[in-house]
Amino acid sequence: MKKAKFQVVWPASLLLATAMIMPATAHAQAWLPAPGQGSIYVGYEYSHVHWTLMPVDVTGRYFGPYIGEGKRVAKGAHFGQFATVDLDYGIRKGLALTVHVPYALTKYMGLYPAPDDPETSTDPSIHWGTHGIDDGKYHGTFQDADIGLHLNVLNEPFVATPFVSLLLPLQAYEAEGHSAAGAGLRELEVGAALARPLRPFLPDAYGQVTYTYAAAERVLDHSFHTNRLLMELGYFVTPRVSLKGAADLMKTSGGLDWNFGPEHIAYRAHHDRLANQRWLRAGGGASYALTPRSVLYIYGFWTVTGENTHAVSTIATGVGRNFASPWARKAPSGL
Repeated sequence: MKKAKFQVVWPASLLLATAMIMPATAHAQAWLPAPGQGSIYVGYEYSHVHWTLMPVDVTGRYFGPYIGEGKRVAKGAHFGQFATVDLDYGIRKGLALTVHVPYALTKYMGLYPAPDDPETSTDPSIHWGTHGIDDGKYHGTFQDADIGLHLNVLNEPFVATPFVSLLLPLQAYEAEGHSAAGAGLRELEVGAALARPLRPFLPDAYGQVTYTYAAAERVLDHSFHTNRLLMELGYFVTPRVSLKGAADLMKTSGGLDWNFGPEHIAYRAHHDRLANQRWLRAGGGASYALTPRSVLYIYGFWTVTGENTHAVSTIATGVGRNFASPWARKAPSGL
């Protein structure tokens, strides 16, 4: 009986069942909505950072009032709250549009604000001024919109969906300092999502792997290239309840390592935007179908390891809803 019910859900509710598990790849799904149909998600995310992860041992090194230990240092507390809207829409068979729009509230609380004058940053005896937004208060801004096109090219033995997307800052915002909402850079992303149900071994489960290559606009004399791999495993406990786990592996090249060498010191004022970030993050979540067309989801993730980046922990929740335009061939299937 359970298998029969599951097959009714699959693939009708799959778009909602694969609700967001990692913010930056929320839209990169292999399964696409039918022509004239789609889904919209409205979500809230809360993130916290305590540790900054370095590529070299900084034990005993002073960072203002803080002292490094191993390859990490605590530079106060970073907080972020994000309101997100995600849209997936089927343009025609096998072709879909995705749009991701976030609004960010960020703040830094600690004794190590980013310096107004980078020339004073190497002298701990000089009082550091706040870098505009590092004043212990929340600062809000629209962040970067992600607009993509996804084309399904294969359905057997697995689903293959290449995509291309453009990341565009929605408004000018402060991109340096601990409270920076983002890098404020335009990026071109290309990649592909591969997925399949895990029948006959796990008839109520699915697996998905998404690869993304991104090239960002030039900062000073550096160009960035990012390779990212997201692996996800989902399981339908019941036709309405699904669980999922994910691992997110990312590597950026073309920028700087925070190794205190001559290049790092010369570009210290831009060290966040120029960072060669590397990380492994893991997380999981669950979704519950409230109605045949709507779903409630919750997920969390944390940084397992990383370099030139921050050890971020995030928890998020939200609701999603399927819809059909008047010209759609048929309404979304129910449970």
